Amino acid sequence: MLEFGVEPNAFTLSAVIKHLGEVLTFDSNYIVSALIDMYGRNDGIEECRRLFNEMPEPDAVCWTAVISALTRNDRFKEALWLFYFMHREYRLFPDGFTFGTILTACGNLARVKQGKEVHAKVITFGYCGNLVVESSLLDMYGKCGLVEDSRRVFDGMQNKNVVSRCALLGAYCQNGDFKPGLSLFREMEMRDMYCFGTLIRVCAGLTVVRQGKRIFLGIPARNLITWNTMISGFAQNGNAGEALSMFNVMVNQGTKPDSITFIAVLFACSHSGLVDQGREYLKIMNEVYKINAGIEHYCCMVDLLGRAGFIEEAENLLGKSVYRDDLSLWGALLGACTSYSNLHIAERIAKKMMELNPKHHLSYVLLANIYRALGQWDDAENLRKLMKDRGVQKIPGQSWIDIKNKGSDLDPDNSGFLQNRYLSATGE
Repeated sequence: MLEFGVEPNAFTLSAVIKHLGEVLTFDSNYIVSALIDMYGRNDGIEECRRLFNEMPEPDAVCWTAVISALTRNDRFKEALWLFYFMHREYRLFPDGFTFGTILTACGNLARVKQGKEVHAKVITFGYCGNLVVESSLLDMYGKCGLVEDSRRVFDGMQNKNVVSRCALLGAYCQNGDFKPGLSLFREMEMRDMYCFGTLIRVCAGLTVVRQGKRIFLGIPARNLITWNTMISGFAQNGNAGEALSMFNVMVNQGTKPDSITFIAVLFACSHSGLVDQGREYLKIMNEVYKINAGIEHYCCMVDLLGRAGFIEEAENLLGKSVYRDDLSLWGALLGACTSYSNLHIAERIAKKMMELNPKHHLSYVLLANIYRALGQWDDAENLRKLMKDRGVQKIPGQSWIDIKNKGSDLDPDNSGFLQNRYLSATGE
């Protein structure tokens, strides 16, 4: 059909997808997760529900895809309910992307208690140092009116970038704390000047970014700072297509990108799973513009490759970099192994982290999670004993919401994503 120059329409594509579902009989979690993600990005929540409920054994990636689809479509309560069910009832372990998504839901619902409980789980599961998760924490606390907590998260971040600074600036502006917000903005103005658009963007969200683009395109004299502001704005709001399009227009008009530009571009690729594009932009940055990759570029690439299942590629990339001894980057990669239960590589990475810092709990916790996910309870227990012998301590997490108690207003009957799963898990 394509060879004859005939473009498929919506009916054609829907027929192909339906046929794929019949051929695959929903045994391929990877393909069904991709379909759920596609429908979620196109307001197809009912299709997401149908696909999810027809899966015999959805894994953590599938659950995360559904939670993300619900959050993207402003169905935040259902997203919280599924997160609870995924972790508490099915003993599946969330990854950095799951945490980032559920923190967005907590923030939009202004659920302070549950947001803090998720934060505790972030610490317990060893995702402190994950740039996406920490930026989501900043945003969540800001939307809940806890600006001081946002600031504490920001001050504790080992790696700060334009996205995290914009998130903190947004927290200040959303809560009317203009004096410290202005002070932060002045600091950024002196250092990089790439967060100017946040002062407008936080007032009305993505629609202001689009309006900002129209205003921006009307400016006769654009410079690198204004280009980076727009690219970062689209990247932060999850609009990778617009971010990359703006980058291409910028280059075609003769503006040379810098390190900050590529942070925004790689961040956009990471958030949207654009693996090939991410590889290409990293190559262009190094070979065409002769820009050495910084820790923030590697953080984006490790997140992108790890989330897509290219664990060994991410390991090789990190192992050859000047940041090969950075514990937070290895922790992000080990967290990706949790999603894909890649034990051989996970053990190798955990050993590397233990060599770098034998007293840090991150490697032990993440590896133990992988052992439990694979049903290797003896190995998990042995690792716990090793932690005790070495005097390694971790901050205990808090329990998630108890759905059966009166304190929760999350009703499983309101969500069509559980059906028989709820009954079988609860024994009702």
